[in-house]
Amino acid sequence: MTKEILLIARWHGRVIEAGTRLLSTATFDNSRFATGRNALEDDIFSFADLEEEALVQVIDVLHDFCFFLRKVIERAGVVDLAKSLVPHLETRATLVHDGRTTERAIELNDKSLWWWLGRVIHSESVYLLDGGQTSTLSYADGKTRDFTVSREYVLVASDFDREHGADYVLHIPSLVRCFVSSGLRSRIDRIIAG
Repeated sequence: MTKEILLIARWHGRVIEAGTRLLSTATFDNSRFATGRNALEDDIFSFADLEEEALVQVIDVLHDFCFFLRKVIERAGVVDLAKSLVPHLETRATLVHDGRTTERAIELNDKSLWWWLGRVIHSESVYLLDGGQTSTLSYADGKTRDFTVSREYVLVASDFDREHGADYVLHIPSLVRCFVSSGLRSRIDRIIAG
């Protein structure tokens, strides 16, 4: 293997690792660990006390995934392919939870994978929307607990869009699926295999 192929393989491994971590963190269902029998037990056995860390982890790993993927795309010379792939091809609009009680409709754009990688890498802010759902358990003693089911949507504001004041909503599983399920990953695998 040449040095360039070894670098592509290295970056590709980091993309796979970051993509796996990103999906597992963004779609983690904490309500599965809550039994609903009593609030104290659910406080101990759920991962609710890690909620803040999970939010930070989603944003950090999203940046890692996008940075590593952009590197491997550049090194493998498949930028044109990345520009032709669209993460939100299947879903263009959805409802996300806005806080705890209301839902709002959001539009997902038809921009390319390459466009999204640039926006996330050059983001000035990434704000996590609830996106999935929040389960609220009410206990016999009157206590309630909220358990977040997923963190799938982020609002991204990039320095590319500063003059327009625009920000965009990204569906994280669609971004990862765009890499994994398109011809991009298999093309990079073939480049590495020689």
